[in-house]
Amino acid sequence: MKIRYDLRRNCLILIILILGLFLRLYKAQELFLYGHDHDLAGWFVRDVVENMHFRLIGQETSTQGIFIGPVYYYLLVPFYLLSGMDPIGGVILVTFLGLISIWSVYWIFSKIFDKNTGLIGAFIYATSFYLVFNDREVVPTMPVILWTLWLLYAIHLLLKRNIGRGLILSGILIGLIWNLNFALILTVPLLVVALLLQGKKFDKFVIIPGALTLLGTLLPLLLFEVKHGFIQTKAFFVALTTPQRDIFSGSEKLQRVIHLASKNISGFLWGDVGINYTWAAITILLIFLFLTIKKIIKREWIILFSLWIITYVVFFSLYSKAVSEYYLNGITVIWITLLSLFLSYLFSLKKYKILGIICLSIFLISNVYRILSVHVNKSGYVYRKELVKEIKADARLHSYPCVAVSYITNPGYDLGYRYFFYLENMHVNKPNSGSPVYTIVFPLNENLFPAGKTFGALGLIYPDYGKYDGGQVTISCSGANSNLTDPMFGFTK
Repeated sequence: MKIRYDLRRNCLILIILILGLFLRLYKAQELFLYGHDHDLAGWFVRDVVENMHFRLIGQETSTQGIFIGPVYYYLLVPFYLLSGMDPIGGVILVTFLGLISIWSVYWIFSKIFDKNTGLIGAFIYATSFYLVFNDREVVPTMPVILWTLWLLYAIHLLLKRNIGRGLILSGILIGLIWNLNFALILTVPLLVVALLLQGKKFDKFVIIPGALTLLGTLLPLLLFEVKHGFIQTKAFFVALTTPQRDIFSGSEKLQRVIHLASKNISGFLWGDVGINYTWAAITILLIFLFLTIKKIIKREWIILFSLWIITYVVFFSLYSKAVSEYYLNGITVIWITLLSLFLSYLFSLKKYKILGIICLSIFLISNVYRILSVHVNKSGYVYRKELVKEIKADARLHSYPCVAVSYITNPGYDLGYRYFFYLENMHVNKPNSGSPVYTIVFPLNENLFPAGKTFGALGLIYPDYGKYDGGQVTISCSGANSNLTDPMFGFTK
């Protein structure tokens, strides 16, 4: 009987993984919002593969002087090689990490709570609009929720007095914070709280393996800091002590943080379908209250989850830097846990089982509908790649050994093309070089800037062929390839 039950459960998790895979690959290329961050990732991979430059840092973050760690970029390398150095390799990586996240929810929730909660949690993670599109973000911060899932398990180990394993896992996780999002450091005190809540003294020597693990995971950061005079440590201190010129402050900043957290919850629950964000926050908090009153969630987790939420809200309400939704992804695991426990409770009682089925069905339909009907921004991977290929084909048609590229767009939208020019092995100069100038237009405005050809939301204006003399073009192409030699914002050697 148990074998049959286990087989049924294994079939269910397999179906959930397949569903999660489909939703994460649906229109994978069209919905790949390729931009500057992905260009930087490509140059990192190229630097490692072609130049054999084993880097200690990734790209510079939005805080000057602070770089993200290199782990995500090294993970990209085999997937780029698999795809012939094409950026689509990054999509394969995050899809793989997304599947690991779905399985992690199932395994971790099964260990901490029960198998049914694990299955429901995995189903929620696999189908939630917000979580699906978080997993489709081909950026270093994408694994933040996966990290918090394993933090949940590390806390569980500490609460269960499995201190050695808990501290080793904690050491790995803390060491990885630099590679994901510095905001995750806000969760580290929860490990101390868990140690206090487990209520018994432990052998101090058990800390040593965890400390060594932490030291090993932090080694790239430590080496970089020693080599470069602790520039990141100084920049981090400056960022915390210097006003960052956010337009919100005081109670307005608190309202802003609560609004963004509510927006994330809304996206997680029903896919941002027009319902006021406040109702989403009220819904999840009522679920938390219900689980507390019914004693479905243990006292230790009530304390930890409450501190977890309060810490994030208070810190980002006081931090002077402008807050974005992804900064608050570190608490998303709590919403997943609370909803999973609530639905698991409904399914466990015969008289409420039909209500559980209805809730899960509404969740599935609203989220999957939102995913399948999402608007395609026609300025991403597919369209940029086609545009660059057209420039190369036209240059070859007119026997241009090199080209120049200009942009008619807003600041920042001229970024995210250089790696495609590299893939096409093109020599690309600046517009003032004398090389034939191709102009990329975004957004399209046919009245002011009539494009010769369009690629989704992108337009291409071809050179005025008559003004370019073959000899002069050859001379303009005799110098260095600016596409390879010019500095790139956020990328350092």
